[in-house]
Amino acid sequence: MRIFIFLFIYILSGSMSLAEKVPAGYVAKWDTSPLIDLDYEIQSDQNCISFAGILKKGKIEQPHITPFKIVNETFSNFVGGYLSKIPDENLKKYLGVDTVVIWPNYEQNDWYVLLGNNSCFVEWLEIQPDNIDAIIALGEKI
Repeated sequence: MRIFIFLFIYILSGSMSLAEKVPAGYVAKWDTSPLIDLDYEIQSDQNCISFAGILKKGKIEQPHITPFKIVNETFSNFVGGYLSKIPDENLKKYLGVDTVVIWPNYEQNDWYVLLGNNSCFVEWLEIQPDNIDAIIALGEKI
């Protein structure tokens, strides 16, 4: 009986070490900042789709989600890694990205990554957390 229990515990602990990373574990190692009220204020002098407007709309549609900005080195690494994979003909659109907001949904595989430039919305990506982490890792190598 002891051997059976020992064997069961050994197999169980081995399978846990092979388990996939929890998406929240990625966030713990990224440099992030919570969104503040100022992030949701729409600037009326913009001739573009307002980044704050997109955030407000998202908060209305998914009030249970707590989005966050990636900042500092994580931001630089994400942008660098992302730009390195974009074809040259599309590069111009992304060169001025100055805001990256992660819209996590821990109940789904894909998260939204919102890109902004000078308070304007640039694009959103639907991407898995491990791919976000891979883009950041790629940016670290550049």
